[in-house]
Amino acid sequence: MKILKLSLAFFVIQLCYLHQISAENLNAVRVIVNGEIITEFDIQTRAYEAFRIAAQKYSESELESKKQEIIQNAIDELIDRKILVQEAKKLLVEKPEMAEAIEKNVDSFVKGAVDEVGSLYKFYELANKQGVNPLQKRAELKDDLLIEEIMRENVYRKIIVTPKGIKRYYQDHIDEFSMESSMSFRHILIKFSSYNSDEEAKVAAEDLLSKSKSGEGFDTLAKESSRGPHADKGGLWGFDEVKGFRKDLVASISHLKEGEISPVIESSLGYHIFKIEEVIQAQTLSFMKVQDEIRNTLFREEFVKTKKEYLKKLRRSVVIKKY
Repeated sequence: MKILKLSLAFFVIQLCYLHQISAENLNAVRVIVNGEIITEFDIQTRAYEAFRIAAQKYSESELESKKQEIIQNAIDELIDRKILVQEAKKLLVEKPEMAEAIEKNVDSFVKGAVDEVGSLYKFYELANKQGVNPLQKRAELKDDLLIEEIMRENVYRKIIVTPKGIKRYYQDHIDEFSMESSMSFRHILIKFSSYNSDEEAKVAAEDLLSKSKSGEGFDTLAKESSRGPHADKGGLWGFDEVKGFRKDLVASISHLKEGEISPVIESSLGYHIFKIEEVIQAQTLSFMKVQDEIRNTLFREEFVKTKKEYLKKLRRSVVIKKY
């Protein structure tokens, strides 16, 4: 139901946006970047995917408030894309072998797509059904490869992540790599409300405790007798699920080891019995285990920073007109 509501919200927002521009020509020029145009249709197409993703995260009212931000981001992304492709084309003049390699890669990708569906006719038929222009998609793929090349030349190669930097990050963010102790367990709940008296409920709980300690399967007993959540799963609470369990009850069994069964524990609901499935002791992950993760984190941070600086530099010599 939640997904349906989000989908509906997305389409409401999208239809409102379409309605707003329906009176205008979808081919209307919104931005010119060094003589190359970005149309209303380009912006709408770019924003569409962002709207779809946002609809999965936000309520209808939140999505409405973010509409202009999403559209503006789409415009900025398209401008940056134009700038990068234009710069990459300059590079191809100096490196014709790169231009040839890119064309071969594009042709190879298209051939693979055609082979996957069986024939060129089916490829075009499928594309038309999906509202996709194959020639336009080919051009977009080529632009993607051009951008990859210019980024490799001017961004990727300038990113340096040193072993010293990785070690420093580990030391400065040691809390990120510290894990508290955690456990998973099985749980049986005998509710007061299911019996004529509290004493009857306690007798039932003690009987189940005796059976479990005598070797009867705790999961089977939970399925048959527990009135608590997860009874249908044999009373199993995984590591993440335990975080949502009553903290006072979890604290009362924190001293138990794997495989141990708790005594009967009373609460306001009734009587509880626990069997510890697995325990993970508190620990700090070693540098060796997390260094690759840290390297990737630092690389992403440097990539965002370096790309931003590179685009800022390129924009100084670019003529951008907005309408």
